[in-house]
Amino acid sequence: MSRQRRRDRAKTNPVNRQVIYTAAHAHFPDTEPLGGGKAVADFLIRHCPQWQVLSPATCEMALPKPLVELSEREYARFCRQFERVTAAGILQHDPACCVVLTNDISEGPDFAALGARGYRMIALWHVDVVDYFCRMYLRGLVQPATAARWSRHRWLPNMLKLVFHKQADCVRHCAKLVVPSAPMKAVILRCYPDCPTEKVVVLPWGNLADTPAVAPDRDNASADEVVIMTLSRLSPEKGIERLLRALPLLTTGKYRVWICGAPAFMQGHRYAAKLRRLAGEHVKFLGHVTGAHKAALLQRADIFVSASRHESYGLTIAEAAAAGCRIVSHRHYGASGTVVDCGQPTALAKVLTGMIQAGRTAKTPATHAPSDAAARLTDLLLSPTTNPL
Repeated sequence: MSRQRRRDRAKTNPVNRQVIYTAAHAHFPDTEPLGGGKAVADFLIRHCPQWQVLSPATCEMALPKPLVELSEREYARFCRQFERVTAAGILQHDPACCVVLTNDISEGPDFAALGARGYRMIALWHVDVVDYFCRMYLRGLVQPATAARWSRHRWLPNMLKLVFHKQADCVRHCAKLVVPSAPMKAVILRCYPDCPTEKVVVLPWGNLADTPAVAPDRDNASADEVVIMTLSRLSPEKGIERLLRALPLLTTGKYRVWICGAPAFMQGHRYAAKLRRLAGEHVKFLGHVTGAHKAALLQRADIFVSASRHESYGLTIAEAAAAGCRIVSHRHYGASGTVVDCGQPTALAKVLTGMIQAGRTAKTPATHAPSDAAARLTDLLLSPTTNPL
């Protein structure tokens, strides 16, 4: 078939368009604690094998060290390198015959360059990087809507350009912005008032885990112990130290705490050392857990705590709810279950004490159909009405 004929078919029938998926965290082993971006990428690649995936592995990028060991500056350089490599790969395709799906923002291709060439792009937002930057680096002293205007300044250093310029380019040049929660959409619309409401699509991921649980051969708690569990990368935004500071205020001793996760990139190792200094006798660090072992731990856990300072959705909360855990969460975007200000140790301790005193209640795992996010996203990608703005 000639190139022109393929172009004509793609224009008249969007189903014929090739989906090019750029995912900086795809194709890494499960031992790499890369968080929700990797979990979503793995899920989509598993369910959509027909997509062309541009990842560090498929682009043959040589990393100087494991991704989780990169500093902020090193990670910024990685993002720029991946931006160049993926943009070059996409430019080999006719824009009339493909649609580009990007897995996150800072790690995305050059949105401005591809937009100028007429490529149709849809961006998955796992983190609003401007919102995250304001919460974690500016301690909430500057509102995201104010900080988003910094994208007008061209003199910002490279790392801040990845936050402010890159996100503004994404909003401007992508046809759709797919976000996992309604509060996240509201923040985006406040930050970018020229962005049409219909351009931001809320698509909750649901529970992406599909590995059946098996009985774990370690980490067992006694039958009468209430198990409190956290599951996340060990990173400052996850707020795990909030839980540890509340534990000394508990008025009962019949509990055990499992902290599941490994240090994340950038600030993870320093944060993990801080957590170990705060941990008491009831706390056990289980490291990065995956697959059947993770499912089995969730099956045994009684209470799941998400004390994150910033959480766009909370994939692990969905997994814990599916396992029947009682959920305690901070007031982040993915909050569910019992919502409490986890920054107040007394308030968190009061909630946990009540749950522990209630004992090990019978678990009623939520009935979750397999996530339909891949099918819904495919419909959005190939919809003839999703045109560049």
